[in-house]
Amino acid sequence: MNDTTSRQRPQTQAIIVVAVAAAVMLVLSVLLMLSIAMWGGRGMGFGMGSHGMMMGGGSNTSGAPLATGTASQQVEIRNFAFAPGNLQVPVGAKVTWTNYDDAPHSATAKDGSWDTGILNKGESKTLTFDKPGDYTYYCVVHPSMVARITVK
Repeated sequence: MNDTTSRQRPQTQAIIVVAVAAAVMLVLSVLLMLSIAMWGGRGMGFGMGSHGMMMGGGSNTSGAPLATGTASQQVEIRNFAFAPGNLQVPVGAKVTWTNYDDAPHSATAKDGSWDTGILNKGESKTLTFDKPGDYTYYCVVHPSMVARITVK
């Protein structure tokens, strides 16, 4: 083997490595663009809403006017918000969260004491609140979606 051939081998290997890295970056870029198109940028801090306004990852409704709930209470997940967003229920109440959005959501206590798990569109989860307490909760997929439930 002559001196020229031995110098070309490392250069060829370097070109292959760069080409593979470029191909991987292209695939990742395409996957990112597909996920943005699929979810409309929701939860990622960008994307356009129905009124041409930028959408964030959801609404903080924990400071909304207090809604007094019953022993069997429904919470809607709609338009990237919990409704009611500031709820008081009696001890022993069964609270059901239902997701009406196309995007997946959860209702997860910030202290980790309870969680609905991920709810896809049309899915519901009921939790029973046996202990008094004041719970701030959020969506793990869209952390700026925040609400509050008080159990008395």
